[in-house]
Amino acid sequence: MRFKMIFLFFLLTAALALFPQDESHAGTLIDKVAAAVNDGIITYTDVEKAILFYPELLRLEKTDEDFYRHIVDELVNYRVVFLEYRDEFTLSEDDYEQVQTPILQKIGSMDQLRDILQGYQMTWSDFQAFIREKVLFEKVMRERFSMNIEIAFADIEAFYQTQYIPSQSELQIEPRSMVEMAPTIEKYLRQARTAERLSAWLNDLKRGYRIDIKLKV
Repeated sequence: MRFKMIFLFFLLTAALALFPQDESHAGTLIDKVAAAVNDGIITYTDVEKAILFYPELLRLEKTDEDFYRHIVDELVNYRVVFLEYRDEFTLSEDDYEQVQTPILQKIGSMDQLRDILQGYQMTWSDFQAFIREKVLFEKVMRERFSMNIEIAFADIEAFYQTQYIPSQSELQIEPRSMVEMAPTIEKYLRQARTAERLSAWLNDLKRGYRIDIKLKV
């Protein structure tokens, strides 16, 4: 009988070793893996927390699959930039505040945030550890990836004639003058081109990492 109990113990231990553990949730049930970056994982719970915490991760996609894939892609971006630059940047309280403040505004209050953290069995230190990759990502964007993109007046004029005027005509709205619309169009074009360059930069950076998207909706 004693031999049988010892055998069952080792059998159970070996079986548990076959399943990957999420180190950030030690002592809890095994979480499903949404993505892997090199030897690190992003779990389904990480995706759930990101949707809950980060106000800029809005649901703009039409399907659940597109929405959750967008969230995973963003978390992969945070992870890759963190791995690439963590030794070059020291994070300050101000850096954390820039991420924490919009989260508190979205949640409503510190008490509500504490209730949510308690539901995930997270301490404040756990919360800061969770947002650390995003904090570093935003700091790198501010300090290393700032771009002063110049927008030519010819581009503003072309957008006004080919995009703005036709859209107003279709809606049967009297278009504003070129002078009135120029600042808005310039801002839009600068944001669009910055997003394009950022996407290209991130794609180039990610080529240096092993990325495996495992998410299934």
